[in-house]
This record gives sequence, structure tokens and C-alpha cells, in this order.
Amino acid sequence: MAEIELNKEQRQAVEELEANILLLAPAGTGKTNTLACRIAHIIAENRALPEEILCLTFTNKACREMRERVEARAGDSGSRVMVKTFHGFCYEVIKTEAKRHSDLFTDFTIFDETDCQGLLKEIVAEEWPLRAVQNLVNQLKEKKAEFAVNSGDLVKDYEDTLKRLLKEDGQSVKALALDDSYQFHQRLFEGWQQWGPQTAALYDERLHELHGLDFADLLVQVDELFRQDSVASKWARRFVYINIDEVQDTSLLEYRIISQIFGASHLLLCGDYFQTIYEWRGSHPELVLRKYQQDYNPRRIVLHENYRATQVLLNASFDWLRNSFPERVNLLYPDGLQAVSPDHGEPIVLKGAMDFAEEAQWIYYAIQQLPVSDYSRVCILTRSNRYNKDLSAQFRSLGRLLPENERLPFMLIDEQKFFRRQEIKDALAVLKLAVNKHDVSSLVRVLNRYAKGIGPATIKKLSSEEIRGAGIRLTDFVDEDARRSGDPYAGLLAALEAENVVVFDVESTGVDTTRDEIIQIAGIRLDKNGGVKEKFVRLIKPLSKVGDSVHVHGLSDEFLADNGGDPRKVLQEFCAFAHGAVLVGHNVTYDLRILGSELSRLEMPPLEYPQFYDTLDIFRRFYPNLPNHKLEFLGKYCQVSHPSSHDALDDILATAEILLYAVERDLRPKVEARREIMEKYQELFSEWEEKLTVIRREARRLRPWQLLGQIVLDCGMKDYYEAHKEPQRVEHLRDLFRQAKELDDEAIRPLDAIERFLRYTTLSNTELDTLTRRQQIPIITVHQAKGSEFDYVFLAGLQEGTFPGFQAEKSGRLAEESRLFYVAMTRAKKRLFLSWSQTLYGRYRHMSGLVKNIPRKYLQNG
Repeated sequence: MAEIELNKEQRQAVEELEANILLLAPAGTGKTNTLACRIAHIIAENRALPEEILCLTFTNKACREMRERVEARAGDSGSRVMVKTFHGFCYEVIKTEAKRHSDLFTDFTIFDETDCQGLLKEIVAEEWPLRAVQNLVNQLKEKKAEFAVNSGDLVKDYEDTLKRLLKEDGQSVKALALDDSYQFHQRLFEGWQQWGPQTAALYDERLHELHGLDFADLLVQVDELFRQDSVASKWARRFVYINIDEVQDTSLLEYRIISQIFGASHLLLCGDYFQTIYEWRGSHPELVLRKYQQDYNPRRIVLHENYRATQVLLNASFDWLRNSFPERVNLLYPDGLQAVSPDHGEPIVLKGAMDFAEEAQWIYYAIQQLPVSDYSRVCILTRSNRYNKDLSAQFRSLGRLLPENERLPFMLIDEQKFFRRQEIKDALAVLKLAVNKHDVSSLVRVLNRYAKGIGPATIKKLSSEEIRGAGIRLTDFVDEDARRSGDPYAGLLAALEAENVVVFDVESTGVDTTRDEIIQIAGIRLDKNGGVKEKFVRLIKPLSKVGDSVHVHGLSDEFLADNGGDPRKVLQEFCAFAHGAVLVGHNVTYDLRILGSELSRLEMPPLEYPQFYDTLDIFRRFYPNLPNHKLEFLGKYCQVSHPSSHDALDDILATAEILLYAVERDLRPKVEARREIMEKYQELFSEWEEKLTVIRREARRLRPWQLLGQIVLDCGMKDYYEAHKEPQRVEHLRDLFRQAKELDDEAIRPLDAIERFLRYTTLSNTELDTLTRRQQIPIITVHQAKGSEFDYVFLAGLQEGTFPGFQAEKSGRLAEESRLFYVAMTRAKKRLFLSWSQTLYGRYRHMSGLVKNIPRKYLQNG
């Protein structure tokens, strides 16, 4: 590790490689640099390979900064360290384990909050506040996992979970039953107890049927996977060192998930109790830290030198903290905090305005006086999005009074969630349909805005139970093969009759389809009665080691070296065996993707096949209420004679039997019903079937950014927004094109690159970092500012009822409001400005009590 100047405590954290560590790191104490140096030191001392180090953070911004620092400190080795957000890590686990240990589709997509609310709108009977319903569903899902309720009957499980939750912590349910103005909604609270479990169960069923997961699923599904000892122990063996940042924001469920893979790893948990601002969504720092200390006996290291703020700002914020939490501050930080900066700094400015208009005007004029050229170094913080929107409107009015070149460039971040914008989601919806032909939600989105003659009534009709019962989904109407034959399953049934169905499966060194290698490939060609007509089973000697995957398939490097064939020769023979056949597998999209990727990497032609069918999709369609849809369970349900294992041949024999079970009971008996439905409605979808057919073909050869350009033009998005006189939306689509181009990795094939880009867009939880690269002044909430720093900070709306808010006062959550205020104070590097309004919305207000704990010696009147 290159010599880097570290203080005594930072060096202790870097050099302590034996004991577990609890690193207490207040704002501005160089935590990120310390962790990066520690990781570089671990690698330099050969204590672990880079791949054996896990570093978790809680925002994309923090994750990106950590990755950059690690690579800067550790060089090329640093790029091999797993640095993830918590949700990103969960995504990785599910992608890795879905094929073998769950009934989740391997081609799943993540539904963001807008997608989820759209799905709920189809399910809930009344016009309830959808944001609140979504929060209640998420709470029920996470508590079901936390309580370990799993009888196999989803509705009953949710009913039992809700009863227990209401009994143990009814306030948490009340806290989420809010209307769109964030006021308690009594009818929703009462109604949720009646129809909540059924709604949550139906929502889960529909979501998973659409090959979708939501953000709560990322936690819940990983928790379920880690309950399987074989999965948890595999991940525990993988890491020698685990570092978790911002541990104070960890919920009990999140801590339980990650603690299941602690194993014999060396652990470092880093956090600051006084930056806990997410108790309202389940973080319990005291319980988490107490459990960690009891179970792992960590060495406590406290960073107390502040590198961010002036002496005045650091001393003011720490004295405020001591006044607000005297006992806890003395316990956690007995030596206090010291400012490293030689800059004494200027006092904090406090302005009490007569009304809201005067407060906004004062902020505007104060910013004009600042000695700044880059306005992104200035920030306006408030407690609520509503206050931000009202300030933004006032600033626009003030700007109109000035010449255009003198107007201040404000940016309301809440309105700037780039990947949640209407036009961006439109383009991404088509991109999703290019790689996931089952994505009904994306298709509905596109049809609603760009299709002619297909209205909400038609979409509702084609989503009815009658249509669904026949095995038809809306996406079948834009599927080239289904439209040509008049039945989504015609190709499968005809191929069975012609004895041209190949059921296949692969085993591999891992599940990264862009990098891992196939080590076993097996296929059987079925005769018309479902018997085995021909068989192909071969082992392959990979170029890389099998690693932990040996625990799944049992094929060691030594065994493959002795028994495996040359990859190029074996795959060429399999392609000849399966050429022109209809392919079938259970969760088969993974097998198809890794096969396609490896053929591409070996510079071999792709396997030619007319269609593929997935038995997981078939059984989810026709048997949605089964406890699960794993191959092992379906084998028992269908009473197969060849139970599945982790041998490719066993699995395909089991898959063939469940396929025949569905063919005889569901696919053949309902042929006429499906044909009638398709014939009646398919003409409506002709235009979009043609568009999507072209886009799906082009997705195999065009880079994601090239395909996006084609989508915007060919699907009429540019014309639509220009016709509606919304040129800014067209500019945002150009921004999307540019981002896709910047992120593209041409070393991977186009389909894999699209999947990687879609994952990035979905897991991006904030646009603050991207947007503050522009020279504009962000107007954001304190929650949005967590982890950021600015030279000049204006903390506005500091009157009772706003900060802290009425709800916090009524529910007694003032401690969290106090910590939120501390987070706000510690965002400033050079100067801090505080303001409040004596009258707001027609009512007289008092100055927030939070301000009163700042010693007077640090303040000056504005």
C-alpha cells in the first residue's frame, strides 16, 4: 500500500486485520478514505484475494465513491473487490442463486415504485392512496420474513403476520397508513386489516408472474435463500473480510441477512449513531450495534478528527449534539471532535423572516452575495418536499424580476429522478421488452401512450381471469410466433408431434452469463409421447476454475480435467444436436443466455432454434397458487419418475415429465379457447408486434445506446413529445442515450450489455450525484442530502410544525428529528445559514426548538 497520511485512529482501523472492528465515524472524519486504505492494505499484505473482500454501502453515490477510492489505493486489484450497495448485493445473490435454489425467473426485472403502484392500481378495488398501499405491502412482506412465517399458504401467512404486527407494533402500521398529504388515513388503516393480506398475496403473485421483483423482494428473497444452509455457507466461505458502512441505517432484517454470511470472516462495521435518520423505515441502530458487540466482540475505534468543516461549524454542531444527547455523546465520543481545518470560519447566520415570501427572498439575495462561481457547491436543505416546491416557485418568481443572465440556477431534485421520468421510463420499457418478452407492465405502459385503438378497457379485458385462465397474457399479442400461429403454444405442440423438442440444461462455473463457463451440457430429444428419443450428455473442461460452484454440481476441477472435452468441440456438437429444434427448460432463459454468451466469446455461430418455452413460466401461468414453482416441488406435484438434482440430465428428465403433465392437462385442452381470443384481438396489436419484432432482432446486434436511439425514433417517442410541445423530454431522451453510451462495455455481447444497463437504471436510488455535476443549486430534503457535502448550506423552514413536523411531534419521534437536524448541520464545509418564517400558510409559528440547542456564541442574526 502506498504511504498515505492517516491519523492515529485511522491507521488503527487500517492495520487491525485480526480483530473484528466497530468503527465509529462521525460526519467528515475521513471514513471512506480509511476503509479504502484498509482494503488496499489487506490486499498488499496478502491476507485475502480482492474477490474475497466485500464492502457494502447504502447509496449508489457512496458505492461509487468507495469503488473509486479502492481502485485508486489498490490499483487494478481494487476493481476485483466486491463493492456494492445493500440492494445491489441482494440483486447479485438472487441472480446467482435463482436458477438452482428458488422459483424466481433468472431474467427478472426490478419494478421501481412507479411500476409497483401501477400494478397495485389494477388490484385494489378502491381509490386508495397507492404510495401508502405500496408501503404497507412492503412492510407486510418484510415482517413476514422477519417473523419467519412460511406455511406455504401466502394469504394465511400474511394474515398471521399482520395480526402479530398489530399486536406487537400497531404504531408502525398506523405510521404508514397516510394519505397523499401525509396525514393519517383512518379508513385505510381499518381497511388494510380486512383486505391487506389478500392484496399483498395477489400483488406478489402478479409481480412474480411478470418476471418482476420489487425492492422489498430483494431483501425478502435473499433472506429466504440464506435460510438454506448450503446457500448461506457458500457465501460465507466466499469472503475473508467484510466491511459494512452506514450500519446505523440497517434494519433488523438487513442485519439478519448479512449476518448469516459473516461465518469466520473478519468484520468491520462502520457507522455513527447520530446520523440515524431511517428509524421510520425500520432501522434499529441500538439493537443492531448491541447484537454485533455481543456476538462478535469487536474492537472499538473512534475517528474524532474532522476534515470537512471550519472550526466554528464543527464546534457548533458538536456542542449542539452534546446539548441534545448529553449522556450518549459522552459515552460514544468522550474525547469530543476536533477540527483539522486551520480555518476558524464565520458564525452561523440565523434569519427570522416575517413570512415565507420574505424567507425565500432573503435566501435568494444571500446566495447572490456569495463568492462562488460553481453554484453546485451551494445547497438549500429543508425537511419536506412540499417546502422545497414552494421555495422553488418563489425563486422562479424572484428570477423573473431579473435579467436572464442574473437569475440563479436552481434545481428541484425531487422532480429530477432521472430514471423515473415519464419519457425515460417509456424508452426503458421498450428496452425491457427487447430482452423480456413476458413484461406485461412495460407493454401496458407503452400501449397506453403510443398505441392507437388500444385503450384501458381493452387492456383490462385482456387481463381478465377468463383470458388468463386460458393461458393468454397481453404480451402474447405482440409475440411474432404466437400471432403467426394463433396460439402461444402452437409451436410447442407442433414440435412435440414432429418429435422436434429438445429439453436441455447446463451446469456452469458460476452464474455471470457474461463471464462464467459451461462445464456440463445435457439435452434430450422427445418423441411424440414424451419419451426420450435421443440423448446428449457431455462434460466440458473450462478455462477457469469451478470455485464454489463445485458445491452445487459436484464437478471438481480435477474431475473435469480428466473427463471434460474441449469447449469449442463439445458446444459445436450440442449445436448440431439441437439445431432447428424447439428448446424447453425450467427457468431456461439463464441456460440460453450463458450458452449464447459463451458461443459469442468463443467466436462461434449462435445456436439456431425457432422458439423456446419455459416450464417455470407455464406452471406460473396455469398454477399460480401453488406454494412454489421450483423444479423439485413441481416434480413431486406432478409425481415424476425422475426427481431433479443438480445433475443436468436428472433435471431435464424431470423437466420433460412436468412439461408433458402441463401439455395434457392445460395446453392441449385449451387450444381452441386461446385461438378464439387471439383471432378476436390480435389485429389491434399488428403495428406494435411488427415494431417489437424488429427491436428484438436488433437487440442481438446493436449496442444498448444504438438500440435506444432506434426505439425513440421508431416507436414515435420523439414525434410524440415534439407534437405535445415538450422539447425538454426529448432532451432527456438524448441524455439517456448519452448515459447508455458512457456506461457501455463493448467487451460483452449486446444482450448482456442491455441487461447490465437496465440493472443500473433500476438500482439507481438517487440522481443527486449526477445532477450536482451541473452548476445548479440543488433544493433537497435532508434525507436526500445524506452523504453529500457543500461549501454553503441554507437550512430553511426551521419553524415548529415544519422542522420538526406535526406528525413527529404527535408521535414522539423528536429524537429522530434531532438527528436529522444534526445531519443537516454537518453538510456544510464553509458557511451555514439558518432561516424560519414567523407566519406560514396563514398561521403564526415559533422558531424550531432544534435551533435553541446551538450555543449563542456561534450565531449571528441575518
